[in-house]
Amino acid sequence: MKKKWPIIAAITVVCSMSIGLYLGKLLVPDLPVGTVTACIAGSVLGVGIAVGTAKFRESRKRHNVPDVDERTWINIKNFYAFSLYISLFGSMLLVIVLFALGVKTIEIGALSIYLLALFMLLVIGTLVVKRQ
Repeated sequence: MKKKWPIIAAITVVCSMSIGLYLGKLLVPDLPVGTVTACIAGSVLGVGIAVGTAKFRESRKRHNVPDVDERTWINIKNFYAFSLYISLFGSMLLVIVLFALGVKTIEIGALSIYLLALFMLLVIGTLVVKRQ
């Protein structure tokens, strides 16, 4: 199964790109060639980085020491429980402040940037907790 993993990843990426480009052509009939090229190059580069990182980690792994043990899982679980309450409380405070300022609508772009920052902090926090 380990030998088939890169092939499965490549097939998944190609199928995902095909579906995405087909839906993009339906939504935007005159889709520029640069956008299609950037989509394909970004997907190939992303898969290449993921596969290369996996191969690099596999080559550096010595003996049979696991990357994650039971204590690490407990730390990650506690981190997610704590960060859930912090993010919910922070979001509630943000909504209260916006309501007090008289904001009637929230733009989708601002909301997506807020969620992107929140998820980035969660990923960085998870990587830090995993290392400890």
